[in-house]
Amino acid sequence: MRAVCITALLALAAFPAPGGQAQQRPLTLPEALEMLRANNALLLSNRAHTDAVKANEITAALRPNPVFTSANEDFRAFHPSQIDMAHDQEFTDSVLQTIERGGKRKYRVESARWGTTLAEESLRDVQRQLEFSLRASFTAMLVAKSNLQLAQDNLATYQETVRLNEIRLKAGDISPTDYDRIYGEKARFESDLLNAQLALDQARTQLKTLLGRPDLPENLDVQGELAAPELSVTLEELVAKGLANRPDYLAARDGVRKAEADARLAVANGATDISVGGEYKRNGPDNTLGFTVQMPLRIFDRNQGEKLRTQRELEASKKGELAAQSVVRSDVTQAYRAYRSSLARAQLYSRDYLERAKRVRDHVEFSYRHGGSSLLDYLDALRNYRDTELAWRSAYGDVLLAVHQLTLATGTELWP
Repeated sequence: MRAVCITALLALAAFPAPGGQAQQRPLTLPEALEMLRANNALLLSNRAHTDAVKANEITAALRPNPVFTSANEDFRAFHPSQIDMAHDQEFTDSVLQTIERGGKRKYRVESARWGTTLAEESLRDVQRQLEFSLRASFTAMLVAKSNLQLAQDNLATYQETVRLNEIRLKAGDISPTDYDRIYGEKARFESDLLNAQLALDQARTQLKTLLGRPDLPENLDVQGELAAPELSVTLEELVAKGLANRPDYLAARDGVRKAEADARLAVANGATDISVGGEYKRNGPDNTLGFTVQMPLRIFDRNQGEKLRTQRELEASKKGELAAQSVVRSDVTQAYRAYRSSLARAQLYSRDYLERAKRVRDHVEFSYRHGGSSLLDYLDALRNYRDTELAWRSAYGDVLLAVHQLTLATGTELWP
């Protein structure tokens, strides 16, 4: 059954999918990011929520509605024959308008606008994290593709080795024990192929989920380079970028502005509003006009609780800004150190180092086939080359991921 699976994987890699499942043009990282921004359900949901929060600005800017009152009195309901609307009934119609004092409307609008700013920054933060997840999945797919190609090449090469040693076994050049050891080693390469295919499928599934489009092909492919970019930027510059651009820190900073606006609004809401109105009264044959002024006597409730609450919220938001600043510095520092470490490790596996491992494998294989090296030396050279290739791909994938983590930590695009 295992051999059937391996054969099927090799066949799928060698031939394109038929008909409607034909492989489309591979997706680049910029294209994937644009697709995520346009289609990701979580991002679209947060975008709609931001639009909903912005509607609060309209509500905050509204003025109080005037109040119309109509009072009709002295109807002789139990003596309808005596009703004389022209002389006995009293009709009073009035309009009352509340005039807000203390700048309530101004501070309501200010608070609502800061609320919109915070919602927009929250949206940008969700997008920042989703884009990092996509970049990580994209990188994982690139590494998995590279590992799958390596596993296919290694297995094909080793199968040829097994075939040649089967001929040597029949010719009596090697013992059955040596042949069994060579044949058993093939399981390692078959396992590499199965693991690489699984990693590719998992990365593809995660990437498709983030892209949010149901019409993506089953065999979605990506293209990009496993490069190790060396960023010419210092840690201090990266921290400055993070404090200037990272949306979660900007939200914490602007949260202080929102808290200040709320505190001003609480003070304004403690101001006494005045309601003024005009009145028309008809009492029998008499017609009169009147004027009304209303205002509450704020002896007990002067909005003391809300004033205190907003002051405490302001103090908390200032502490929150300091905490968010520390988080940015910590995240950037850790990501930068991880990047430098990954880059140093990747530079160990230069192309020259890989070529040396390949030459050693080829020389030991040639020597083994001609009786100059032992089977153990040959198998050890194979494992060393395989491990070096896998380590090189993993190291370069770690560098790319570290760059994406720096992009996440700073909130800026550091490498295309």
